[in-house]
Amino acid sequence: MPDKRLSHLHMNPGSYGHHGFHLIRTVLRFSIDGDKINNLRVIELGRRGILT
Repeated sequence: MPDKRLSHLHMNPGSYGHHGFHLIRTVLRFSIDGDKINNLRVIELGRRGILT
């Protein structure tokens, strides 16, 4: 989501941690080349588990 006021781009990868309502943990992977974002991928890390 672009934020023109702050000149930032917010990218929400979903959920990485072990707590919350999402069932699958996800992260984003991408490259930045100047002012362009390249090779954007959503990577699924698997189902959530309980930390022991």
